[in-house]
Amino acid sequence: MAASIRIYLIEDDRSILRFVEQSLSMRPDWRLVGYSDSYAHAQMLAPNSAADVFLVDLGLPDGRGEDLLKLLAEKRPRAELLVFTVFGDESRLLTALQMGATGYVLKGCSSVELVEAIEQIQEGGAPISPLLARMLLKKFRSPLGPPHAAGDVGDVPILSERETDVLKLVAQGYVNKEIAQRLGIGTATVNTHIKHLYRKLSARTRVQAVRAAQERGLI
Repeated sequence: MAASIRIYLIEDDRSILRFVEQSLSMRPDWRLVGYSDSYAHAQMLAPNSAADVFLVDLGLPDGRGEDLLKLLAEKRPRAELLVFTVFGDESRLLTALQMGATGYVLKGCSSVELVEAIEQIQEGGAPISPLLARMLLKKFRSPLGPPHAAGDVGDVPILSERETDVLKLVAQGYVNKEIAQRLGIGTATVNTHIKHLYRKLSARTRVQAVRAAQERGLI
């Protein structure tokens, strides 16, 4: 279980605020340390907060959440940026990831799923709602042409057998919980393997890890 986590919510819908507060009550050691219901308010206060994780809605009344992601990525590079939104289209997802998001969860998820996403992102994972993860990874699973020579893409890292198993399932679009079930291991163990894969492949997201692995002939 993740240790104490400080969370800042950027969201204009009060019902979502109540949902997040209810969800966080499942982890008494977690704290909601800030809340903004507009772009202007978040732009002024969020970068100066002590949050470990920012929950960011993309559909704010006075600005784009993607621009806030870019701002927070620059001002708070050690914080995790978890998009929490109703937008499930590919273009918004890709833009959010490019702007610095390290996770993307759709509204309508359960409290347990939201809490698990926050835990994963703090443990080095990159939680993405299953439907979006499959859509995104499918986009990048097209043939990349002839294999590159190792010198063209950097050294080929040595992966353990279990890391390779996890990587193959990530490439198929499975999320951490599904990977754990398929391999008969704990979700925390999957998170650790993915964290190691990110380090070995110099990646920050699942898509980057899959692309790097494909270019090096690892999958």
